[in-house]
Amino acid sequence: MKNGVIQLIDLEFEYKIWKKRLDLFSSEVELIVSRNTHLPEDKKHKSLNAVELLALEVHKEALEKLKGRIKTKEQELKFYNKDFPITEVHDFFLEHLELRSKNEKMLQLHLDRISDIVTAIGV
Repeated sequence: MKNGVIQLIDLEFEYKIWKKRLDLFSSEVELIVSRNTHLPEDKKHKSLNAVELLALEVHKEALEKLKGRIKTKEQELKFYNKDFPITEVHDFFLEHLELRSKNEKMLQLHLDRISDIVTAIGV
């Protein structure tokens, strides 16, 4: 936002940040699953069980779904003039706020889940 005016380019910038963060989260989940499969025999008692692995898989799918929604919004941006200011009651901005809320919830959910798993496996 510049001088209280919301530009579409501001929304696009936020989308790029969110996608990078979601990529990082997906990579983090993949690393944890990979670590679980490469544990030495004497550390197998710290491995994730099937339920925990399933929860990670579901979590990764949720990350990808949110990333897909963001990509859809980015595609919609292409149909608007990037220099066109919008108001806080504009439909596009209201949808953006909803997506921001979902992204913030996913951030907290991810941090909580990963923290719990890292603690459980003793990294």
